[in-house]
Amino acid sequence: MILSAKHLVIGRGRFRAGPFDLALAPGTITAAIGPNGTGKSTLLQTLAGLIPPLAGVLQSPGDIAYLPPPGSVILPFAADYVVVMGRAAHRGLNPGFSPQDWTAARQALERVGAADLASRRFDQLSSGQQARVMLARTIAQGARLCLLDEPMAMLDPRGVSELAETLRLMAADGCALVVATHDLDVARQADQVIALGSEIAAGTPAAMLTAERLSALYAASMTVCHTCGHVSTVATSASPPTSAST
Repeated sequence: MILSAKHLVIGRGRFRAGPFDLALAPGTITAAIGPNGTGKSTLLQTLAGLIPPLAGVLQSPGDIAYLPPPGSVILPFAADYVVVMGRAAHRGLNPGFSPQDWTAARQALERVGAADLASRRFDQLSSGQQARVMLARTIAQGARLCLLDEPMAMLDPRGVSELAETLRLMAADGCALVVATHDLDVARQADQVIALGSEIAAGTPAAMLTAERLSALYAASMTVCHTCGHVSTVATSASPPTSAST
């Protein structure tokens, strides 16, 4: 296992969630789903070591790449420099980036279809273009565990499809990924789904993305197509779980 958590409790401020267990194997994608405010971002930041768990045991690798939500990073640098900055942990005592670092940055940009953005200023790109560059930065880090917070949020349908394929290729290279997403079609393609609501539960997409579970999780009437797995939603008057944190 790349990461294991036992009786983990996450939280910040007055918000807390858990306890729950979680295991992440190499070469797998885990989708974190749930209404706003139920702890998806808190989960990722806890797994990344950015905030401490409130309780439980968390064992994770030293090499972790964390991709914050879209719009969290605005830098007045060229896109390729934003990407190569992800190689900082590989620099050691060297004052600058090596040719290998720049090669990794260029290859990562090519991998996400953003090679043409290399020389453009990151803060002048569209939100979707910025999302691609930030994913390239994550890839360039070469980490065994990648934590991505809403990476598809600013992408058009083609971009979502291309990004989903990129994530599958990252997993094929042996990386374990956790992707916070509201796109249930993306979650359906994952190896594991962790649902955050009034309780936290993890399982296969087939077990977790049923109409009954999703209707309870989102406080909405949901149906799941038995042929393609697509989820349809009809809002109800019920209120979803709320909390002080995301």
